Amino acid sequence: MPWSNNDNNQNQNPWGNRGNGGNGGGNQMPPDLDEVIRRLQERFGGFFGGSGGGNNSGGTPSMSKGALTGIMAAVFVAWGVFGGLYMVAADEEAVVLRFGKHVATKGPGLNWHIPYPIETVEKIPVTRVQRLEIGFRQSEDGSVRKRVNESLMLTRDENIVDISFIVQYKIKSVENFLFNIDSATKTVRDAAEAAIREVIGRTLIDDVLTTKKAEVEVETQDLIQQILDSYEAGISVSTVKLQDVQPPERVIKEFKDVASAREDKERAKNEAQAYANDIIPNARGEGKKMVLDAEAYGKAVVERAKGESERFESLLAAYKMAPEVTRKRLYMDTMQDVLARADKIIVDSSVAGKVLPYLPLNRAGTKVEVQK
Repeated sequence: MPWSNNDNNQNQNPWGNRGNGGNGGGNQMPPDLDEVIRRLQERFGGFFGGSGGGNNSGGTPSMSKGALTGIMAAVFVAWGVFGGLYMVAADEEAVVLRFGKHVATKGPGLNWHIPYPIETVEKIPVTRVQRLEIGFRQSEDGSVRKRVNESLMLTRDENIVDISFIVQYKIKSVENFLFNIDSATKTVRDAAEAAIREVIGRTLIDDVLTTKKAEVEVETQDLIQQILDSYEAGISVSTVKLQDVQPPERVIKEFKDVASAREDKERAKNEAQAYANDIIPNARGEGKKMVLDAEAYGKAVVERAKGESERFESLLAAYKMAPEVTRKRLYMDTMQDVLARADKIIVDSSVAGKVLPYLPLNRAGTKVEVQK
């Protein structure tokens, strides 16, 4: 029952009844400020060192209206000063929201904002590199669980490949990150899955498994960044790293056999190429050497023949001028040349009949002469 309709509880109404003559009749008027302050002082005066007293008319309050107003102002100021302080870490930026609207972005350090509920603060780690696993999940104890619905995808030649990879990213715009996307993890995951499936869809499975892993990583990173930029997500992709690329588990043995055969083929090809690279230059060098030797021999023979012919002509001219002298000179030169190559041993006659001298008879052209 309302206080205004209860005669017995009229004295318990904290605002009192301000009707005609105070008997509850007529329309009630709202209490004035003095009445409210007086009743608050009577009710809570004990907390401020005074006591309510007096008579039936209410007595004299123990605290003045100005003192209570000062206390309330001090409490309000303390709430405004200390309730709005906040600390931003070195790797964070703080976004200040006033009734949900972005009004400021603060850097690391001690900052202040108008206390709640007028302003609120959202702290975002902008320099921290965040990691997202796709195709698998790694728990704290190191165990890995596959996510087949994320890892299996189709290649250009209509083969299925199982790919697990990691995306590392960080926040480059806190405003876009906070207001343009709902869930950063889900947004990056969806963009990464879409990008990797598009890249793998235009790549052959042999290239994915062997030689073009680095190209797949670069193309995927660029495509993820394009998707996130189109959303204005405020996210920068740092790295895309393929962790595990292999065929599906049911056909992995056959693919390993094919890969081994391909590696054997490449090894044999490389060995043959190395052998060719060693033999062909040597053969070319030997051929060039033989050609140069032949050219040098030809030049030597020609020059020698020219020298002999010139010598003969000079002898002929000398012979015509002095035939006898020239003939004797030629004879002596010839004998000197012949005798210089012949072995001749001279044995004294006094010992020739007494001893058997050792003579090199096995050498042809040896001449023995006994000197008397």
